[in-house]
Amino acid sequence: MIRKYFLILFLLVINYLNLSGQDNLKNPVSFAIKPQYGIILPHSSKVEHLTHTNPYGLEIDYSWFLLKDKNWQQCNCYSKAGISFLYVNYDNPEIVGSSYNLTGFAEPFFIRLNRFLFSARMGFGVSYLDKIYDSEDNPENTFFSTHLSFIVHIDINAYYQLSSKYSLMSYAKYNHISNGGVEQPNYGMNFPMFGLGLIYYPSGKVIFPDREKQEFVSKYFFNIYTFGMIKKIKENEYFPEETTYVFGLYGLAGRTISKVNGFSVGVEYINDGGAKEEILRKGLSDDHQKVSGLIGHHLLLGKFDFSQYWGTYIYAPYKPYNFYQRYSLSYKFTRHILGGVTMKVYGDVADSFHILLGLSF
Repeated sequence: MIRKYFLILFLLVINYLNLSGQDNLKNPVSFAIKPQYGIILPHSSKVEHLTHTNPYGLEIDYSWFLLKDKNWQQCNCYSKAGISFLYVNYDNPEIVGSSYNLTGFAEPFFIRLNRFLFSARMGFGVSYLDKIYDSEDNPENTFFSTHLSFIVHIDINAYYQLSSKYSLMSYAKYNHISNGGVEQPNYGMNFPMFGLGLIYYPSGKVIFPDREKQEFVSKYFFNIYTFGMIKKIKENEYFPEETTYVFGLYGLAGRTISKVNGFSVGVEYINDGGAKEEILRKGLSDDHQKVSGLIGHHLLLGKFDFSQYWGTYIYAPYKPYNFYQRYSLSYKFTRHILGGVTMKVYGDVADSFHILLGLSF
């Protein structure tokens, strides 16, 4: 699963680097250094005892601006994409330790003035955690149980141009780290971070070309996604540890209502091997398969689709809750082929993190 994830991330980066459009305009690059400070949210009573510290860290990113006509036509906006390395110390060295995070991101600009820019950033990547749960050596760390996990973040950013080659930025980030339900405990961590950063432009101030906005035409869209993951069920006094598999698919029918917004309805099916093992251990006869209905909103930024769904179970004899949320970030590699990641959440608790592959019609 990790290999598939890196392949998707690599293809995203390569695709962006090769976005040449139909003009000879070069896409300038920038470098940023971003110290930050934050808080940990107590989203569950199981982690509340670990949330009374203030994480701090340092982020370094490399990005390239997408200024070509082809990029502009995708959302009537300019954007940039890039890769980022983030180190976070959770101010609890004995139990929670630190994380080392590598992400890829996309960042559209919503306000562009002479010296001021305002943007939102969405990214996902992998996280290495140096302190994890251990039933004997570190039983208090209910955040993380695997060294390698996933990180998803959403940021808002404000930039002020200091000179031709430097900008000052302020930003707020909402981060979530989870192993995607591969191993328990998996309560994950939600931690907002805030800070000021310095941006360097090697080729000088970025000039955004004046382009005419494209007329919006509402369209229907139909997407089918498949996803899967490995899930480990821990050993107990009666059963050994088991590695199980979860796979599923969901289909959507939707319509765009603006260049960057759309709504959809859909159906989801999951074959949950982890639930099957739990049912077996409890001596129950419930079915481990689940079918649910989805209602979703799509934030469409060029070839990116950041989707948020409300799901309710139609058929699920063995389930923890009646409702859930699903957050997905996908990228359209070609006219019909999609790829990305998705996270299923019950309230504030992450249930599972999946790799997505899909078709669009």
